[in-house]
Parts: sequence; structure tokens; C-alpha cells
Amino acid sequence: MPTAAPMTFSTYDGAAPSKTWDAVTDLYVSTFSATPYEENPADLALIATWGPAQLAQHSGRMTIAHRDQDVAGFALVHALVHDEPWQTILTAMAEHPAASDALERPDRALIVHELAVDEQSRGQGIARTCLYEVLRDRNEEQVFIGVYDSATDAVDMYRRWGLTQVGAFRGPDSNVTLLVLARPLQALRTRLQPTPNKQT
Repeated sequence: MPTAAPMTFSTYDGAAPSKTWDAVTDLYVSTFSATPYEENPADLALIATWGPAQLAQHSGRMTIAHRDQDVAGFALVHALVHDEPWQTILTAMAEHPAASDALERPDRALIVHELAVDEQSRGQGIARTCLYEVLRDRNEEQVFIGVYDSATDAVDMYRRWGLTQVGAFRGPDSNVTLLVLARPLQALRTRLQPTPNKQT
């Protein structure tokens, strides 16, 4: 029986090759067009345009998990600076200390803009390792991530990682509720530190 190829991780700061974005786009479309997200594949494919712009934002970084030539997962982060949609979200929950601190010092807050794993590769610790790698050597203070309230498996995973809810947000033209979770960066990175046999 052939042995599965080992997983490797590549990290990009500020920019990534166009071929990389092609693979990321395929993964993103397949992940978020499926249940429970069920988003429009044509809209999702636009990550090929806005993804590089997000990566180019202040402190932008992306880590990709590869198995052979296939992309199995990725994490994309950047600082809150210049991210007006996320500033709007956090303003709506500014009574929470984590949100108010982030708004006062947006360069010290890190937004996990995207985190996705191929359906066939889930349960192998890939999301955890992608996020750990993308946080490696960072010096921001707080990490924020948004997740649909209907994505209960993802919500449970983030809570196992020690992220706690800051608030919930629904935009004026949206029919979904976004839960905003946060944890201090150093504590989250410590929790995500890979150890043998840790797969969640």
C-alpha cells in the first residue's frame, strides 16, 4: 500500500505567485460553495482578484499546506489597519475590550481573513498547522476570526483552540450571522503549537 505524501507548508509575505492563487481559488470555491456556506461559486472565484489585494495589506501573510502538487489548505491574515469592513464589524461590538483595543491600535490586531481546508483532508490538523505557521514570529497582540454561526464544526474547533466570542454581526444586506472570536496572539500560538498525535 503506497504511503501518503507528507504535508509541506509554504508561507508568503505580501505576495504569492499567480499559479499559487489558481490553486487557492480552486480550494476556496470548493470549500465555501458547499454546506453549510453554500455561497455562489462565481462570487467565490473572485478571490483570484481580491485575495492578492488582501495579502498585500499591512502585515499580510498566507500559509499554504501542500501534498504533492495539491493545495490541501491555507490561512490568510493581515493587520486591522486599512481594513474598513473589519473595522466596521468591530465598531459594532466596541463595548468588548478586545474590540475597543483593536480599534484604538489597529496595527496590533491581526485578522484571520480566510482559513480553509479541502474536505478530503480534514481531521488531520491542517487548519491548526496553517494557522500556527501563519502566526509564527508575529508580534501583534490579538487575533480575530469571523465564522458563520451555521458553521458549527468550525465554531467548535475555534473554541477548542481557546478563542472566545467577542460579538455577532449581520450586515444590512446579509442573511447570515458572523460570529467574531478572538484570543491573544501569543496564547493562541502556544495552543496551536504542533505536538505528536495532536490532530485538531
